[in-house]
Amino acid sequence: MNITIVNFKGGVGKSMIAHQLISGFGFRGCEIDPYGSLSDRVPEKVERVDIQAKHLAMPREETIFDFGGFDDIKLDQAIEFSDLIIIPFIPTLETIQGTLDTLIRVASFDKPILLVPNMSQKENDIQDAKFVFEDALGYEVEMFSIPMSIALQTAINENKSIIDLSKQSGIKAYAYKKSAKIIRDLYDTIRAYESK
Repeated sequence: MNITIVNFKGGVGKSMIAHQLISGFGFRGCEIDPYGSLSDRVPEKVERVDIQAKHLAMPREETIFDFGGFDDIKLDQAIEFSDLIIIPFIPTLETIQGTLDTLIRVASFDKPILLVPNMSQKENDIQDAKFVFEDALGYEVEMFSIPMSIALQTAINENKSIIDLSKQSGIKAYAYKKSAKIIRDLYDTIRAYESK
């Protein structure tokens, strides 16, 4: 299974999700982001694609395409190779337009799309965003919410899978276990698209 993670708006959690799927579930990574650090963090599992490159190689293993906040021909190729498009976003007014632009751009490929409200705090904000997206597209969209989590940020800072961190003992393990369950549920949600 191949996945493209994209949003033209930066800072919405694309690389965090890619990092957790790669470090926790064995995906390979393809970083298409000149400002990204995923290939530096996990160099044995992630290949960085030069911004000037015109073509992506067909993946030979399950791959996450971590796409930076821009649009070019490589996005078309990544989507063509992918079974699912994940669009993370922060459910605030400031990020909705960029997310909507991304959603409209990728919807024409007729691939399944999973919207991921990240660092979500208010259910009403998520529902408002869902209304805007569905109104623009004319059909229902699926969402998987990731609440605000210091544990996930810690996992990125420590360059570890939240799954591995959740296996620790002590008081920190509780927060890690809660976030690890969310990432496992996200993985299960992603896998459900294999049979759709």
